[in-house]
Amino acid sequence: MSVTGSNLSAQAIWDLIADKRKRAADERRAQDAAKKDERDLVRQAFETRDIQPEAMERIANVVRRAVENGEKQALVLQFPSEWLPDSGRSLTTHATNWHEKLEGFPKRAYEFYARELAPRGFQLKVEIVDWPGGMPGDCGWYLTWEHPE
Repeated sequence: MSVTGSNLSAQAIWDLIADKRKRAADERRAQDAAKKDERDLVRQAFETRDIQPEAMERIANVVRRAVENGEKQALVLQFPSEWLPDSGRSLTTHATNWHEKLEGFPKRAYEFYARELAPRGFQLKVEIVDWPGGMPGDCGWYLTWEHPE
């Protein structure tokens, strides 16, 4: 609708404003729905993902760069905490059995760590790395190599 000389009135302006707001709200809802659909596809791909054959080489590269930068840990996996079965609650409460609740790719990643990396002396530190709006955000998995002195 447009305001012209023939329909000029306060009501016509109010209708125009209301129509513009409705179109903007409809567009936001459509964008939000598209983002949610895309995020759901990303989550599904994440959940069904497998540990790749080159995982050890990729981890070695990440660890090597961290060591060269003087770090004592390296971030090896990061994903939204809402993708955990308990949305990260067991991490924020420091539950010792946090890994028993894992499903999908995080479970396979933890099993890979326990099978391949823990026997090589690495430790795994898992924590919430950001808190948008005061709520748990991403979950970060850090490989550490503290040397007992």
